[in-house]
Amino acid sequence: MIPILGALFPVFGVVIIGFVLRRMKFPGDAFWPYSDRLTYFVLFPALLINKLSTANLARPELFSMMGILVLSIIVVSVLVWLVKPIVPSSNTSYTSVLQGSIRPNTYIGLAGASALLGADGLALLAVALASVIPLVNVISVLGFAHWVPSSSPSATRVIRSILTNPLIVACLVGLLLNVSGIGLPLGLDSLTVVIGQAALPMGLLSVGAGLQVQTLRQHWQLVTFSSLLKLILLPLLAFGLGVFFSVNGLALAVVVLYTCLPCSVSSYTLAAELGGDKNLVAAIITIQTLLAILTMPLLLEMTVL
Repeated sequence: MIPILGALFPVFGVVIIGFVLRRMKFPGDAFWPYSDRLTYFVLFPALLINKLSTANLARPELFSMMGILVLSIIVVSVLVWLVKPIVPSSNTSYTSVLQGSIRPNTYIGLAGASALLGADGLALLAVALASVIPLVNVISVLGFAHWVPSSSPSATRVIRSILTNPLIVACLVGLLLNVSGIGLPLGLDSLTVVIGQAALPMGLLSVGAGLQVQTLRQHWQLVTFSSLLKLILLPLLAFGLGVFFSVNGLALAVVVLYTCLPCSVSSYTLAAELGGDKNLVAAIITIQTLLAILTMPLLLEMTVL
């Protein structure tokens, strides 16, 4: 437990620094939107391309790991759908509950994998991202289509948003370079390493800067419900499936790490675009990020030994 806490301390420490800097208005409120765009469109794609283009895709447990992640997310999504009639909430608010139950914060995930699992674990988590990011985006949009049909995008728009997502594009490019055997020639491997090294600290600072403590007093029942699903049920379900299907070692650690991540900051953007409850999403993101400081070490203790 102590080694895990020690490894994750810098990750959440940088998040807290980002939160403090934003409240001190340093280097200025105008800085953070540009920082977010740089991280999202340049730094993280470079990191993913580098890791996926050189990852060992011949690992026998790779497809089992991906299958467990996909199955776990689908099961939790179906559960959220089924219990809607007995959960006191508006349709608009419930789209936030759905997002908060399945969408992972990739910034914290990649930083945590790097700190806890090394280069191999970081590469495996990048493969996990390639398999799950499109799925959680589609499920989230389907939730809006079902509960807030007046603001639902067309199928063409959904497909376009997925195919133009820089993280998804980076995953596809990295996998293509890997499978084709081209790799990263002409010094591109060194270039993506240098750029990618900035991704983790910048991403974590942005997570901290985006936390909104003032939203925590509202919607505490739905925030609690969503947090229990995302931070407890989803990782325990994934862990159980991993044990059942004999996935162990590094692959199982990646499965648990990925599923115990707090809700993604991009959930707020989607809620704003499609008419969801932005305040509830902000509260879910904030409380899950804070709770993950405690829940992630406890859950990872099962696999990272």
